[in-house]
Amino acid sequence: MASLPAFDLQTYISRYDPPSETRLQRLLFLAHQFHSSSNNSEHGSDSLASQAFDMAVQRMKESGNHRRYLEEFGAVEATCPSVEDHHPELNSANISSSGSPHRSRSDSHSSSHHHANHSHPSSQPIHAYQTYDPSFPALSKLTSQSRLETLDARLGTAMSHVNKESIRMALLALGEFHRGRGDLREAWRKVLKSRDYCVNGHQHWNVCLLMVELSVDLREWSNVRDTIARAEHTVMGEIDDPLFHHKLRAANALANLAEGKYLESAKLFTSVSIDLTNQFNSVISAEDLAMYGSLLGLATMDRGALHASVIDGPFKGRLELVPAMKEALRHYSLAEYGQCISILQNTIQRDLLLDIHLHAHVPSLLDMIRDRCIVQYFQPYSSVSLEKMGKVFGYNVMDIEAVVAKLISNGGVGGTTLGEGARINALDKTLSVESQSTVERKARRRARVRAAKMGLHFVRNAEGIISRVGCLENGIMIGSGFKSARASTRARNRDVAGQQETSDRIVPEPFSDDDESVSDGDDMEMDNDEANPNDDFDL
Repeated sequence: MASLPAFDLQTYISRYDPPSETRLQRLLFLAHQFHSSSNNSEHGSDSLASQAFDMAVQRMKESGNHRRYLEEFGAVEATCPSVEDHHPELNSANISSSGSPHRSRSDSHSSSHHHANHSHPSSQPIHAYQTYDPSFPALSKLTSQSRLETLDARLGTAMSHVNKESIRMALLALGEFHRGRGDLREAWRKVLKSRDYCVNGHQHWNVCLLMVELSVDLREWSNVRDTIARAEHTVMGEIDDPLFHHKLRAANALANLAEGKYLESAKLFTSVSIDLTNQFNSVISAEDLAMYGSLLGLATMDRGALHASVIDGPFKGRLELVPAMKEALRHYSLAEYGQCISILQNTIQRDLLLDIHLHAHVPSLLDMIRDRCIVQYFQPYSSVSLEKMGKVFGYNVMDIEAVVAKLISNGGVGGTTLGEGARINALDKTLSVESQSTVERKARRRARVRAAKMGLHFVRNAEGIISRVGCLENGIMIGSGFKSARASTRARNRDVAGQQETSDRIVPEPFSDDDESVSDGDDMEMDNDEANPNDDFDL
């Protein structure tokens, strides 16, 4: 990250539910990002890193999350998605197309047993801002053990009485306990088990949302999809929460984003009801919905779909929460592509790189937007100066030529292309496109050449068949030596008797557009374009 803007950490983190796991994960992610920036001598990053670590440690102590505390100080191996899973510089190898982070498992009891004798590596960033407190993990462990025994006893009692409601409540209490202590996988297992004891729709959708939240916190996107699919096909009766399905849609959009399915994610984000603001801020905030939907829509949708879904649709009410993105969309709508790209790169990009879900996708998304803007900029023209185009988009001639060449040959990041009719004049440094009449004329020429080649190929196959049949009728054979007269007579009689069968077996050679056997002496009457059947065309 080249530089960081002035960042109001308090305002940003207040968007998320205080006891939620996503708030803690975002604090730790920001702390590591700011720490990395402070190593690059960026002004203000060191104080922001310290503030983020302070808030994260305070939250861990309030909830008794000694597991995450030890993980941050490097005392135990991580058992849930850590900051390294979201930090591209620290763990870039773990960022894949599916968005699934690296996961490791360790036994919680053995980790807690050995942490007292474990040396805390000073390489952990938190050591530069916080002093390790050995009393907190020890005291928190004792408190947690006592609380866990009480909850297990309550579950045992409920199981012995075979009371479904008591069992469900006991399992949910255990899930909440493990979630607060940072053991997200065990919390997910308890909540999953409680689903078997739900007796009405309200209980079903409540458990469903809990499982979705835990799966998102764990970056288990397959579980997110499975839970949503199960909820959509389960009869839950009347749902008390009118935004229930929109919450599921937002979680599904996050899963698509993590897996690189940007268009599907954009459609889901922009279809979420504007009534959903901070009711789901344990996973995503209203500002996130606005930023994700508008950015992904700009990167993947054509102009008509973007206006219908983002700029002029119901989603436009969310754009007030992200004024910079609203301004970029306004410039894009007015075909002021240079200003749009400038806002994205100079104002919005640095904020995007601080987002825990978006940061890994920012380069690809911005390249997709740039390619789409270049294609739409060139559409009204038949020829454009690369120098002028470079000034519009903030590139020099060499850079814009490389970008345009990629768009012509292979297409952009999202498959955007200038088309086969576009050509670069390397001497004049211009980009031009053939007129529609020229493209149609060349298509007709290719069709005529193809027909000419097919005709020549058919004639040669027919002549070959006639020649072979004539040789068989007259007993003409090509061999490597002389044969006796009797053997020749027998062979001739056998060949004449099997003439009809042999003729049926003669199969003409298949026609191929790549046939190069047409000689210069072949004379074909063509039209004024004088198409030569020996010419090579990409048919």
